[in-house]
Amino acid sequence: MSHDIVQIKLSIEIPQDKWLATFNKKYPELNFHILSNFPIGENSGITSFQIRGSSVKRFISDFKEKLTEQTAQILYEGEDLVILNVKEGDPWILNTLVKTELLISYPVLVKGGKIRIEAITNRSKVDRFLTQLKKKDIIAKIERIGYYYKSTLLTQRQNEILNDAFQKGYFDIPRSVSLTEFAKDLNISKSALSETLRRIFKKLANNHINSSN
Repeated sequence: MSHDIVQIKLSIEIPQDKWLATFNKKYPELNFHILSNFPIGENSGITSFQIRGSSVKRFISDFKEKLTEQTAQILYEGEDLVILNVKEGDPWILNTLVKTELLISYPVLVKGGKIRIEAITNRSKVDRFLTQLKKKDIIAKIERIGYYYKSTLLTQRQNEILNDAFQKGYFDIPRSVSLTEFAKDLNISKSALSETLRRIFKKLANNHINSSN
């Protein structure tokens, strides 16, 4: 439903005429992250970037040739790290985020010419955001979506048992430990452990089915 709170991950293709698409694809070994986005007018905005990797020096040299001091400012320059602000004349994604009131989590990964956005928000805002991108002929894809749970899915004890079962090889094929042996290790009855595991699997199954739908 449109009013449901969802946890979502989107990948958005950067238009090919943008400098970010060019540099991100030219330097695939570098880690690009958007630290913040801020509008400074109806048709402009400032984006802060952190770029890290062994070829940062080469990137900086290339970057300085393409962008002027009026459009970019290097805040920090190190051996394998640069932090910079870039003034965008057409902040296409920032304008769309503001227009649809979609709040996203930072930092934002930029990889392979795509911006990877994560958010916890109303499903209706996600739909409006995707609609606005489509109007701009920008390709966006939902990589993962699921209902947001305010409380943890499993109790602390259930989580402990699930992790213990994994570590002991209960889920291995064939199993490294039997249900009887596992119950003895936990100092509980075989039937109690079996019921606990069924409750865990039911919660995980419900979560998976709801996320898939």
